Amino acid sequence: MARIPVAQAPTLLPKLHLFNSALFELGKDVYIYDAVRTDIGIAVSGSNYSVGFYEPSTLQKKGMLKYHANQITQIKARPNSFFSSSIDGQIAYWDLRQALTEPALVFKANNPLLSFDISTNNTLLIGGTQLNDEYNANINFWDLRTASVPIKIYEDSHSDDITQIHCCPNAANQFLSGSTDGLLCTFDVNQTDEDEALLYVANTNASVAKCGYFGPESQFIYAQSDMETLQLWTNDATQLTDFGDIRDIRNNGVPIDYMVGFQYDEQAQRLYMVSGTSGGDIHLLHVGAGSFEHIQMLASGHSAIVRGFDWDLGQGWAVSGGEDGRLTWWSTTQPTAANNSLSSATGAKKTSTANTNANANTNTSNRRFSPY
Repeated sequence: MARIPVAQAPTLLPKLHLFNSALFELGKDVYIYDAVRTDIGIAVSGSNYSVGFYEPSTLQKKGMLKYHANQITQIKARPNSFFSSSIDGQIAYWDLRQALTEPALVFKANNPLLSFDISTNNTLLIGGTQLNDEYNANINFWDLRTASVPIKIYEDSHSDDITQIHCCPNAANQFLSGSTDGLLCTFDVNQTDEDEALLYVANTNASVAKCGYFGPESQFIYAQSDMETLQLWTNDATQLTDFGDIRDIRNNGVPIDYMVGFQYDEQAQRLYMVSGTSGGDIHLLHVGAGSFEHIQMLASGHSAIVRGFDWDLGQGWAVSGGEDGRLTWWSTTQPTAANNSLSSATGAKKTSTANTNANANTNTSNRRFSPY
């Protein structure tokens, strides 16, 4: 495949600086899998089956949720609420306006849950499962007002682990699923019968690790494989671009080893890709129709693979978490001496302007460790 074109666009986003850093759990070898903003702070899922909450910017720990009995596979936030799914076959719903001693509701499946999302009209919870011993991978639907068994289950659309569920932001009746069977499926939730509900199927010919909608009318889909390939599709299953292995952009001077995630900026109508190196450096890129624009590198915040990344482009901050067990806050505001002292006290690596602008670690990794 032809070399992927990469341009430099350092002014496309405001410059982010390493502002603060803290360990998820002092003295323990705990991976961070994901980090998302909530109404009460930054929620962080760890490999010890727990979720920690931290104050933005200062990264002072506010509390810890310990409910799941196995690996947490996904976390999501909604206004005044928080959801977590797990290999234990449960999705826990937490009301952030109450004491976080136990979930307000628990939604149960018969198989380990790998992915979920909430419909845009807040009526349905949709979860995708791992392939079971009977070679079934199911999509479960729950009524968000109750904690009962699923109100319906789709059993035939996927033949392997369902790694992604995304409800369409612009159509409350549609959602997208992605699977290690390589398929991207678009459904109409208003249909009870699975065959009638399945609207479109796109075959990526690669194990789908992450996918999602983008575009002003959510008319496009990105699909990332667990072998670090990237494709762009329309939401009616027409392929737009097959980038192939995104690690090929090393040939253009951007030494990335894997993709962390994506974010769509509705105001600028741009899709951004967050990627990283095995040494913990983070690269931000704009994804075009057939090319990339490299925006900036975030250096010295991590010493191992970064798994979780969330940001608010308008507020000028980002937060990242990685396999080094470290949570790092990035800001368009440069840190003061007090911030640096706080970072040192929590065990963070001290940085300087020279370190922040240093070249990225060029060690490579052919495949990321599975979070499950």
